[in-house]
Amino acid sequence: MNQIEDDFELLDLMLNDTSTAPVEYQPTNYWANYEKLLIPELKKMGLKDFRRRKNSVLSSFGATDLLPITGYINHLPIWGIKSKSWLLFKYLSKIKFIDSFFYRISSEYTGISIEDLNRLCYEFARLYGIKTGAKPLENLEVSDFGNPESLFSIKNKKYTLSILNYYIQYAYCCQFIDFNKINSFAEIGSGSGKQIEVIKKLHPNIDFYLFDIPPQEYVCEQYLKALFPDSVISYRGARKISKIENKNNGYIYIFPTWKISDIKNFNYDLFWNSGSFQEMEPEIVLNYLNFVNNQTNKGIFLNETMDGKEVAAKVGNHGVLNPTKMSHYTKGLKNFNLIDQSNTILVTNMNKPSSFTFWEKNAQPSLSHTGSQP
Repeated sequence: MNQIEDDFELLDLMLNDTSTAPVEYQPTNYWANYEKLLIPELKKMGLKDFRRRKNSVLSSFGATDLLPITGYINHLPIWGIKSKSWLLFKYLSKIKFIDSFFYRISSEYTGISIEDLNRLCYEFARLYGIKTGAKPLENLEVSDFGNPESLFSIKNKKYTLSILNYYIQYAYCCQFIDFNKINSFAEIGSGSGKQIEVIKKLHPNIDFYLFDIPPQEYVCEQYLKALFPDSVISYRGARKISKIENKNNGYIYIFPTWKISDIKNFNYDLFWNSGSFQEMEPEIVLNYLNFVNNQTNKGIFLNETMDGKEVAAKVGNHGVLNPTKMSHYTKGLKNFNLIDQSNTILVTNMNKPSSFTFWEKNAQPSLSHTGSQP
């Protein structure tokens, strides 16, 4: 099975840069808590088999690809929970062969096997792509770098359940924008890079500008370098770029978060944020949106909890200090119209309290929000 190389010098460079960055580009309360767990895990265990690592904070930004039962257990809240039942499930999830045990019971009770579930999820995503005019799911095959646990094959092509969710996000946007006419794509909060994997494999000529905090961005770069070794502009070089001369070459730029403010004449066709703005405080989000509002040429996709994420009891506890809500996105995106808001769609969980939204550039942008920089 293909593995991802470790590069701890790169991780340390990212962490050192971020520690000296302006506060609005550093981890917020929500992610500062995860960082305390994630950095020691990466330093101790590296990236070997990271996509099948149970009870790992890597799952918090979509890096793992676990089988459904232990995947659900892994996503149970881990902050301040005292439930004996939860602790029992966490213990059981570590036992060898527990997955096959659960699946056998489930299959005999319901008549539905894990293979049936995989096929149903695949067909749901495939049909959704047809409905929205997306490139066919059959054109996509997921990488096995990092040894994903939930890997399965259909028509001799490999998929995971999580990659189907990233395909659905892409397919949703195909209703509102033609990816064949996009030259550039920017994402804040690129996570493990699997959204980029999906879109680049279907539209290889798009340039991608990725912004995130470490150590998430470290995982993202190492993963994407393994998949697209000739396309990734590493953080080491990207952190020094002041202007992007050529576009539509299919490059993937790994930028620190603050570079969004100082690249000259910076613009891109589509902006993307899935689940990370909701984990920041409003003033941090509005700072980013000030740039996004001016730099984006065509459209914006957001997947957020529009009523706001859970609020921390105090600084240092899990949660946001102040929730970011729809009113903040509307305030920050004055050059854009909200043209659709739909319930978030996932193949394994249809009850998430979040929304897909797509925003289209106004024909006549506000005079107070024009130009490539705020």
